Amino acid sequence: MEIDIILNEFTSPQEAAELGMLVEGYGLRGVWSANYGGSRDPFFTLALLAERSSNIRLGPMAVTPVELHPLKIANLLYALNDLSNGRAMLMLGGGGAVSQTMGKGRERFVGKVRECLEILKGVSPNETMNYKGEFYKVFGYKPEWATDAPPLIYFGSNHPQTRRLSARLADGLITSDFVPSMMKDFVDAAHADLEAVGRSPADFRFSNFWAWHIKEDAEASMREARRELMLRGWLGEQYFAPFLEPDEVKFMRDHEQDFLNAFLRSTDVIENVPDDLVNKMIKNISFAGGLDQIDPAIETLKEFADAGLTEIAIRVHDDPVEQIKLIGERVWPALQ
Repeated sequence: MEIDIILNEFTSPQEAAELGMLVEGYGLRGVWSANYGGSRDPFFTLALLAERSSNIRLGPMAVTPVELHPLKIANLLYALNDLSNGRAMLMLGGGGAVSQTMGKGRERFVGKVRECLEILKGVSPNETMNYKGEFYKVFGYKPEWATDAPPLIYFGSNHPQTRRLSARLADGLITSDFVPSMMKDFVDAAHADLEAVGRSPADFRFSNFWAWHIKEDAEASMREARRELMLRGWLGEQYFAPFLEPDEVKFMRDHEQDFLNAFLRSTDVIENVPDDLVNKMIKNISFAGGLDQIDPAIETLKEFADAGLTEIAIRVHDDPVEQIKLIGERVWPALQ
């Protein structure tokens, strides 16, 4: 199992280049640039890194056809692929944050994603594309300059319907905040989906978005983890049910606003929620604490590998240089 690093959505192209070269120096697989309504454009963010790096994969996470016509996504993706000599990747997704900022919903979203995947996978420098879908149309499209190996196209999905769609059309799937037991069930189901459409599971990639907070300063780590806890599966019951008691899950859901308030205020103070519950949630759905938590994190990553992941996408937060160094020097060697 390989490791990708997800950069903060506000990372500049210059910072992305610096951090990405650090990632490449440690032999990690790739870098993802987060895409939010108020963030820098993720394709633009990765441009300098694409030109300066040699081995790592680079990709925006996540882009949706709700925000961009698939033709424009194709042009941006294949331009990044051209700049990186065939190392681009992309995660298509629901685009919740961007869609909300634009005031757009998810009506008939699966059909739009299907057409977007068909268009992106149909790009060719040798054959003219004429595509007439229900939602999107492309006529006379032939990017003769797009001659590198095609980019990898993932779909970000935690749900059976889009999992089955991805098995038909995508190169891989990226889940979010799945604990190892959930990951194994999801990968097993996806393998069945792939076999049902005549595709080999060996040629398909699986990843999982996972938060990293481990620091030399354990207290700073826990403050960061508490601040970001609202984002872990958006506090969905299914993500916490494997390790919380039913009454704890209900309490968590009843206090969703308190978790949200902490995130919106950028504070580690989660009002009205006992510390023991917060700590239990953090411990099981992210990597957090001092340096003594690196070995347990490695064991969890090995469980993810056993569950079928081909790579994992680790989201770093404050002090990304420190966090990338810990992953590159302490974690990655133990997984090889």
